[in-house]
Amino acid sequence: MEVYYTRCLIEGNLCLVAFDYGGDNIVLSQRLEEKLKLPTTFHPNEAQIKFSTGKFVKKVLCDIAPMDSSHLLLGWAWLRFKTLTPV
Repeated sequence: MEVYYTRCLIEGNLCLVAFDYGGDNIVLSQRLEEKLKLPTTFHPNEAQIKFSTGKFVKKVLCDIAPMDSSHLLLGWAWLRFKTLTPV
């Protein structure tokens, strides 16, 4: 599994994002969701967030899970087929 790390902004907070070249998951760390008090959807283990990296911004629906590797995990397969919108 090849993972690429970078930083992004979520709710104005600098966060660590990992791009998983082998997966298609979108996962937000439970610790970040609790710290930022992000609203969850009607499913308590999902949240919609807006993140930005560089000059691009995207809204995504994330599963919430306990993880320590990063604040946000984006599967590369998902990222390849989605477009990021310039700010």
